[in-house]
Amino acid sequence: MGREGPDAVESGERQMITFKIKLFFAGLCVTGLVFCGNLSFSRADSPDSEKNNAAINASGTSEDAETVADKTTGDDMDQDTIEDTKHTGVNENDVNFSYFLTSGYAANDIAGIPSVGKVSGTPELDGSLSTAKSLYVVVPNEKIKLNPGEKLIVFGDGGILMEKNSGFNKRFIKNLAILRVREGDRRRYLADVLTSYDDIPLGSPVKLYSGEKAIWDKAQVAKEFPTKPIKCYVAGGERGRDNWNQTDYVILTAGTKQGVVEGLIFRLWEVPWSKNIKLDGVPRGFAKVFYSGASYSLARIQEGSDSIFNGFEAVYTP
Repeated sequence: MGREGPDAVESGERQMITFKIKLFFAGLCVTGLVFCGNLSFSRADSPDSEKNNAAINASGTSEDAETVADKTTGDDMDQDTIEDTKHTGVNENDVNFSYFLTSGYAANDIAGIPSVGKVSGTPELDGSLSTAKSLYVVVPNEKIKLNPGEKLIVFGDGGILMEKNSGFNKRFIKNLAILRVREGDRRRYLADVLTSYDDIPLGSPVKLYSGEKAIWDKAQVAKEFPTKPIKCYVAGGERGRDNWNQTDYVILTAGTKQGVVEGLIFRLWEVPWSKNIKLDGVPRGFAKVFYSGASYSLARIQEGSDSIFNGFEAVYTP
């Protein structure tokens, strides 16, 4: 075996260099694959992450917006209620037409209330007017015409309505039922009973439902509030009771002649008397007027009030 010469050495070195270069490029390829793979995974996750983040942010923003909107709406409603109480008469959330229909009222004489006829009986066999599903109504003359479908109100006299401090002395009038005309022949009409509030005596007078609705609509018109105090008294409320509580109505002894308009709020006072000496009164609550007649008014006792009795003072302060 002989010694290697210079050519052999150079050939071996070239092979070694070529081998190292190949290893270097192989390493670059592997690194590139790993980098591309990570980049691919990163792009795949990115849209879902953005969507989730957007959903979280949107959810938070939506809830906050809804909370703010609810509060704003609530504030607007409160403000509307305040403004309504101040300037637009009766608050529609307090009293509606149905409440008005079932409330008693005052009159000097029931005969002075305009009517179109009276209840004359029923076609039903038992003859009971209070449980009847239909009633006969007779009109005083043939000039009065009632049309099929027209609504009527039966009303009656509930007795004396008095208040000693003011000398108030009237009759308590109460709506008893609502009827709807079915058919008629000359002076007698048959009407169906839509709603019954109380017993119906034979001969009870009947008035037009449309007339009562017109009175109610007029009461809803905003009116100027008085600038001077008004003092009157509680004359009564629903019959068969000696006191009235929150959400009940009471009849006050002052009306439009004394400056009372719908929407006024009266403070109700219990004022005891001892040996003709007037003592300090005790506040018992508030009542808001929903209808004002010429010399009386109807007011609804507000929530939070104590029991209210006949003779309590009612004071409006501007």
